[in-house]
Amino acid sequence: MNKFPVLSDEQNKELAELKQELEENVEKNQIYRTEAEMRYSVLQDGKQPTNATKYWQCVREQAGMYEQLTRDSFAYRNVIIEIDESKERLEKETNKFEKRRLEVKIDELEFDLRGILRIAKDRYREIKLWSKLKKEFDDGSFDNTDVYNFETGKEAMEIRLQKRAVTLTQGSNQAEVLNVLGPLATINEDYKHLLDPKEFKELNKKLV
Repeated sequence: MNKFPVLSDEQNKELAELKQELEENVEKNQIYRTEAEMRYSVLQDGKQPTNATKYWQCVREQAGMYEQLTRDSFAYRNVIIEIDESKERLEKETNKFEKRRLEVKIDELEFDLRGILRIAKDRYREIKLWSKLKKEFDDGSFDNTDVYNFETGKEAMEIRLQKRAVTLTQGSNQAEVLNVLGPLATINEDYKHLLDPKEFKELNKKLV
C-alpha cells in the first residue's frame, strides 16, 4: 500500500493495517445502478407506464452506457500512451526534480488507469442488465424497431397524463392544470370537458 505523505507515520501505519478492507471497498463500491434501481426507479410505472416505454428506455440507457464504454476505451489507450511516454522520459531525465515530477505523474496515471478499468467493468455489468430487461419487456405487443411509432408513443403519453391528472386538485394552479389536461384532451376527446372549470371538480371521478 502506498505511503501517504499527507499523513503522519503513525497514521500511515494504522492505514496500512486496513489495507485489505480498503482494497475490498474499492472493488465492491457501487459505481452505477443496481438492478433494483433500474427496475423501480428508471423504469418505474409513473415514468414508463407500458412495456413499450420500458423497452425503449432500456434501449436509451444501454446505448448511453455503450457509448461511454467506447469513450472509456479511448481514455484507457491515451493513458497507456502517457504512461509509456513518461517512463521513457524518466529513463532519460537527468534533472532530479523533473525525475520526481515524472514519478508522481506515472503514479497518478496508473491510479487513473485502475479507475478507468473499474468503471468499464461496471458499465459492462449494466449493459448486460439492460439487455436482460429489454428481453423481458419485449413481449411482441409493440413495434421494437421504430422508437418513433406514433401509436406506441400516444398510448404511453395518455397513460402518463392520466396518472398526473389524478394528482390534480382544486388547489392546483392554472399552469399545472393546462399542462396536464390540455395534452390529455388533445389526445382523447373524452377529456375535453374537463377543461371547463365547472367540470374540473369531477376530474378524479372520471380518471380513477
